[in-house]
Amino acid sequence: MRGARWGDGMRARMAGWRRGGHGPVAETGQAELAQRAVLADGHALTAVMLRQLFIGQCLVLALHLTWMPAWLGGLAVAVAGYRYLQLRRRLPWAGILLRLAAVAGVLAMLWLEYGTLYGMEGLIGLLLGVYLLKLLETHDRRDARVVVLIGMITTTVAFLHDQGILMAAGALVAVAWLVQSLVWLSGASGSRQAWRETAWLLLLSAPLMALLFVTFPRLGPLWNMPQVERASTGLTDEIAPGDIANLSRSSARAFRVRFEGREPLPAERYWRVYTLSHFDGERWSRARPEPLASALSRPLGDFVREADRSPWQPDGSASFEAELLLEPDNRPWRPSLGTPLASSERQRYLVDGTLEGMAPLSTRSLLTIESTGLAPAFIGPSGPGWHSMLPRQGNPQTRALAERLWQESEGDARAFLDSVMARFGEAPFRYTLSPPRLTSANRVDEFLFDSRAGYCTHYASALAVLARSAGIPARVVAGFLGGERHPDGYFTVRDYDAHAWVEVWLEGRWQRIDPTAAIAPERIEQGPQAIEEGSEAFLADSPFSPLRMRDVGWLNDLRLDWERLEYRWQRGVIGYQREARSVLLSELMAWLKGAWQWLADLLPGRGGFAALLGLAGLAGVAASALMLLRRGIRRHRQGKDERALVLALQAWLGKQGLGPRRGEPPAAHLRRIASLASAAGPALEECAQHLERLRYARLGGGEARQRRRLLARRIKEVRRRLKRRGSAPV
Repeated sequence: MRGARWGDGMRARMAGWRRGGHGPVAETGQAELAQRAVLADGHALTAVMLRQLFIGQCLVLALHLTWMPAWLGGLAVAVAGYRYLQLRRRLPWAGILLRLAAVAGVLAMLWLEYGTLYGMEGLIGLLLGVYLLKLLETHDRRDARVVVLIGMITTTVAFLHDQGILMAAGALVAVAWLVQSLVWLSGASGSRQAWRETAWLLLLSAPLMALLFVTFPRLGPLWNMPQVERASTGLTDEIAPGDIANLSRSSARAFRVRFEGREPLPAERYWRVYTLSHFDGERWSRARPEPLASALSRPLGDFVREADRSPWQPDGSASFEAELLLEPDNRPWRPSLGTPLASSERQRYLVDGTLEGMAPLSTRSLLTIESTGLAPAFIGPSGPGWHSMLPRQGNPQTRALAERLWQESEGDARAFLDSVMARFGEAPFRYTLSPPRLTSANRVDEFLFDSRAGYCTHYASALAVLARSAGIPARVVAGFLGGERHPDGYFTVRDYDAHAWVEVWLEGRWQRIDPTAAIAPERIEQGPQAIEEGSEAFLADSPFSPLRMRDVGWLNDLRLDWERLEYRWQRGVIGYQREARSVLLSELMAWLKGAWQWLADLLPGRGGFAALLGLAGLAGVAASALMLLRRGIRRHRQGKDERALVLALQAWLGKQGLGPRRGEPPAAHLRRIASLASAAGPALEECAQHLERLRYARLGGGEARQRRRLLARRIKEVRRRLKRRGSAPV
């Protein structure tokens, strides 16, 4: 019977605590509780909670606005303003027609923005629109929880845009706010308690999150959604004189690379991306394997193979092994330092030395490549004749110049190329980041005989045309040259490192010739920022780029530190894949095996029995430490919450036979017991007084903390005196 009365009394007390009252006394504090309770009536939302939801929407929306249209921010403000005016009774409730019209408006705006709703941006925009408009019909706790859960999903979707440090930090802030909103909706008495519970929940979930990160396999299809085409670099598979000069205006990152073993010298950092062998008189473009195989009536396998090692140069010895961290791009190109030999994943190896991925990159990816550092040694089934072709007409002055130089060199291809390079190194030829625009039909003639000022594509195109005019097989290669080396050993290659050079077929293999080395050797050694003429064009599209302030020591150090941190994040966290997980688990198992052996050698006994004894002892120590930690945490939380303190005291009194009666408020229970326990009576009376003051009086933060400390001391005194005196059931 006593146990039944105790259970009924405990349920009644818990119900009283949830209502925020303690019997008749609760009515006196009802007005105060209604002011600070978010859900004062238990169902309808107040302006305080709507403001909480709106702030959460703003935090989530901030994660997307860099990639999404700015009018979504205006939509969020408009919806919040409507709800504010509706609460002030200046506008009616949002009816079904208004809500349908708002959804239709969002769909129309997204259609005008992207031209489709199927792409990733359109679908994310639709999710954001639904998330923001949901506030129009949010009237109770159930609706509010739906808003918070949609916010959780929308926060997760933000990682489809970017997975950098800033995005992760912003998502953590947004998730913390959303969890705090859920805690508040569940009946927290105020913001402080809600944040305290939120911090506790996040700390509890951190070990599980770390465990899942280490052990759970990555789900590739989750991050490979269809995307609207966009490129992280402006390098394309066809170029004309002046194209790459435009890339000097951009500091966008193309890729980052770390070498295993020897690092290439500045003059060896030629990253080939595209091999351009077709010239139409103005532009150089790729000869793709499929149409080339069809035109030459050859099998496609003679031009391209899918493998993890090059079939064209199987016996080649790798001079460089590089781990690349590639930026997202809608084109499948993969840079390689010279001729690619092998890769950590299956790729497409083209006979012209180009390396392609199996699919475009929708997110940053790691790839290890072995390469020679040199031009390819094979010409392919198209033969030298394909690489000597020119249009029947066009650029007559260039053809005449090539014929004259060929005669002067007495038919020696090497001497002919040396004379061309020497001509480029003489005045009035100059290298500039702001070349004049070429407009005539004979653009190579216009460059060689009129403007004589250009960038790498001007000189590479002119050299290749001159070589072909003399019957020397030649082609243009587009890629990158150089890269900034960071203090911790990796290189960053950016858009402005884009470069073009020439490969000519001499002595039975392709050989690299870079006319830029003749006209502007500083470009080879120091990068495009070393070019003085036209320097105003360098980073013109990035006026606030930190790269402009390399001469300011502390700013440059700060930039390098941030890039180092971001690189480690991308490589170690975002790039954490199956191989890294296997290595980590192997190291963990090796450590456990070593610990087992150490226990077996340290403890008396022999073999596994001794180790089992040791593990049992360690398990006991760990369990004791966990119990002490749990007890300490419980006491710490009780010290900040008078309700927990008093409930624990009432539970202890119930075990002593002094439990509360059915429906008896805590303060009344303590006063009744005080009249029966003479030694502990004054302490019980003070406990009741402190409880009422804490629950119903307007106390400052300092006074409330002092009263909680006094309450905790009196509770300890009650337990001590009752234990000393002994008690009997009442």
